[in-house]
Amino acid sequence: MMIVDIHTHVFNPVSDFGPQLRADMQRCGIDPSVWGDVNARHLDATKDADVAVVFGLQASATGWNIPNEAVAAHVSCAANRLLFFASIDPLKPDFMEELEKCHQQLGAVGVKLAPLYQNIHPADPRYYEIYRYCTKHGLPVLFHAGTSFVGGTLLDYSRPVHFDAIAVDFPDLRMVLAHLGHPWEGETIAVIRRHANVYADISALYYRPWQFYNSMRLLVEYRATEKVLFGSDFPFTTTQDSLKGVRGINEILGKSGLPAVPGEVIESIIHRNSLELLGLPNPVLSIKQ
Repeated sequence: MMIVDIHTHVFNPVSDFGPQLRADMQRCGIDPSVWGDVNARHLDATKDADVAVVFGLQASATGWNIPNEAVAAHVSCAANRLLFFASIDPLKPDFMEELEKCHQQLGAVGVKLAPLYQNIHPADPRYYEIYRYCTKHGLPVLFHAGTSFVGGTLLDYSRPVHFDAIAVDFPDLRMVLAHLGHPWEGETIAVIRRHANVYADISALYYRPWQFYNSMRLLVEYRATEKVLFGSDFPFTTTQDSLKGVRGINEILGKSGLPAVPGEVIESIIHRNSLELLGLPNPVLSIKQ
């Protein structure tokens, strides 16, 4: 069995963060310096995963400008266990050219989109161009879903329920809704259980233990745990800390008598074959061949 961390970031805050993003971080008490040298730390901080998906974020509406070339170069440093997802900003006039370049020249095997950060509704025609390309070429799409600290854009664009219509229009498009759509985990569960090719990840959830526990119990009650993938959200946490946090989910229960999240459910999520489910190549096997 292998562990796939489906959700990790690399970036340089000094060069990649614009003034608006810096202001949002300051307003919310987020200090980028605590992450250290993100690129330098990434390989060690994700070593507990056999394979890690890596992406940046292109979102001119909120001040993110992480070059896809830089992410691809980082992935090439450990091509035996890293996979590159391109981030495409539909507000840029050449966004489809950027997608084609990332896929055909830089080796992207998936796409990262973030409607809340990019200030575009998931059903916008510009996104539909991206969905059509990804469907044609078998590229899965990982969406930021749920809340964020950024301001100036519509939180509604990140509601998990909006991705239901995308799945209806593109039933063959493999999709991942990040963070279980926190704090709308119930909406996310309602969406992923309806569509064969729609999944969610549990990145960045374990450090809100009460809500995480309730979300996992809801997944159990809906019998939708098989639609959930493991992810960490590095650098906001590490693969190792995420594994520890997920495995420790029942510690919050104490002597409450509340039902535990079954251990076999936890381990099945951690060891899920996300590569096969999303149609992704296994870099370990690719290098050996």
